[in-house]
Amino acid sequence: MQTLKHFEQQGNTYTLKVQKGLFYIIAFFSLAAIIAILIYSTSKANPLYIAFFVFVGAMAILRATAVLTFDNHNREIQRKVFFFSSPTSYSFDDFDHFLISKQKSYFITVAIQAILVMNKGNKTKHILLWQSYFTAKPLQRLNEEISEIMGLPS
Repeated sequence: MQTLKHFEQQGNTYTLKVQKGLFYIIAFFSLAAIIAILIYSTSKANPLYIAFFVFVGAMAILRATAVLTFDNHNREIQRKVFFFSSPTSYSFDDFDHFLISKQKSYFITVAIQAILVMNKGNKTKHILLWQSYFTAKPLQRLNEEISEIMGLPS
C-alpha cells in the first residue's frame, strides 16, 4: 500500500484528516465581520448580522472537530459530525458510489465536493469527505485512497 496523503493510519483504522485550515479561515473572517459591524455599522439590524456571523463562525469551529474513520478489521465507517455528536456507523457493504460535485459560475469552477454515497436501510446518505476550489485532482486522489482502503476494485 502506498503512503496516504489524506489519512492517518493506526493499525487497521484510517482517519480522514480534517480541513481545519479552511474552517479556521471561515471562523476568522466571521470574527472580522463581527468586529467591522460593531465598529462601522449604524444599522438597526446589527444584532441580526452579528448573530448570523456568530452562528457561521461557531459552525466552522465545530465542523473542524469532525471525525471520519474507516475500520478495515470490522469493515465499517464511523462518522462524527461534531465532537459532541454520537457516531454513526456504516458498513462497507452499504457503499454505493463516489460523487464529485462541481459548482461553476461563468465557466469557472468555484467549488468542488467529494461525497461518499451510502445506502443504509433503503435510504441514501451523503457523507461529505472533502472540499476543494478550482480543481478536482486532489479529490480524485482522495477517492483512489478510499477505494484502496475499502478494497474496492480499480
